[in-house]
Amino acid sequence: MSQQNKQASAEPVVVKTLSPIQRKVRKLKRDPKQFVVDSKAYVGTRQAAYIAWAKLGSFALVLIASILVVAYYTIVASPRYATSTQFVVKEAGSNEAALMGFTALGTTSSSMRDALIIKEYVESREMAVALNNAIGLKAHYQNDEWDALSGLSKGATVEDYLEFYQKHISVRHDELSDIVHIEVQAFTPEYSLLLGQTLLEKSELFINALGDKMAKEQLSYAQKEVERLYTNMKNQQQQLVNFQNNNELYNPEQQGSAMLTAISNLQANIITAEAKLKEMVAVMRDDAAEVKSQRILIKSLKQQLTEEQSKLTSDDQKSLNQITANFQEIKLNTELATGLYQAGLSSMEVVRADAYRKLKHLLIVQHPAQPETDQYPRRIYSIFTWFVSLLLVYLLARLIWVIVKEHKE
Repeated sequence: MSQQNKQASAEPVVVKTLSPIQRKVRKLKRDPKQFVVDSKAYVGTRQAAYIAWAKLGSFALVLIASILVVAYYTIVASPRYATSTQFVVKEAGSNEAALMGFTALGTTSSSMRDALIIKEYVESREMAVALNNAIGLKAHYQNDEWDALSGLSKGATVEDYLEFYQKHISVRHDELSDIVHIEVQAFTPEYSLLLGQTLLEKSELFINALGDKMAKEQLSYAQKEVERLYTNMKNQQQQLVNFQNNNELYNPEQQGSAMLTAISNLQANIITAEAKLKEMVAVMRDDAAEVKSQRILIKSLKQQLTEEQSKLTSDDQKSLNQITANFQEIKLNTELATGLYQAGLSSMEVVRADAYRKLKHLLIVQHPAQPETDQYPRRIYSIFTWFVSLLLVYLLARLIWVIVKEHKE
């Protein structure tokens, strides 16, 4: 055993050497922070930053911010696709002529008003909510595939969603042609087309409902007025029939004419009978039978005349003149109600035609089409804008610093 131990101790001790990569891995496990600090990349970056700060000073911040902006717009920023559509709103019976010169100042045509109304509606909260309910627009903006600065945050409120929606839609009205230009943005070309088509459908439904609602309200009012006039006319006619039945007279005016004729005949007969009585008294005795008979005849005619006159005129409500007056009043009211009803029917037809002329239609000039390339963000324009903005902020800050420094001295 001692000999074996001596042989083992005589053998050289082998020390296992680690490769550079293995040493770096072991160092990373032991102290990650020190590993990063000792790395060549960190040391080189730190030296470059020191050199840049020594040569450029605080302007290096502008360059660093510009580099970050360039990196964002070239690598990170999610592309947005735009779909455009154009349409014009017209009334069915529109015959507006173009106004030229000073005549056009201060005037607003019906087409222009409708175009401005649809412009406000497209940009409104109601349209944003309608699009979200129809195609899930808010969820599309909140998709995790888009970068955080381009998309809509998960906890966005309705107001945040509306503001985001309004920033990604452009509505322009051409005052010369009354054409409304709409451009919508989405993160995929397919969804951009779907958004443009849905917005166009919602706009058409809104403008059609707007004109249809006005037409229905006008027609409803006209129909209610005609129904009221018809009811009034029927009531007046029934009142006339009841009056005729109660007085057992179809036409008191004709009855009065007949009574006047009868009274005239009685008066003529009395005059004739009295003249004959004078002739008879001249040749006969007063107590003669013929004379007595003639006097009785005259008396009967006068009594009959008095009765007929009392029927025609008296203070009694059943006198013919009072009945005729009441009849004429009821008849006049009936004729007036009939005339108003006929006028109401004519007016309703005029309102119906006018309501049809005021129906609004959305005439599509350009249908939405699926885009092939992204149009937003405008990378070069955005980078240049950011650089100019940062440069102006830097110069303004330097100017303020110099002024403050001079005042301190």
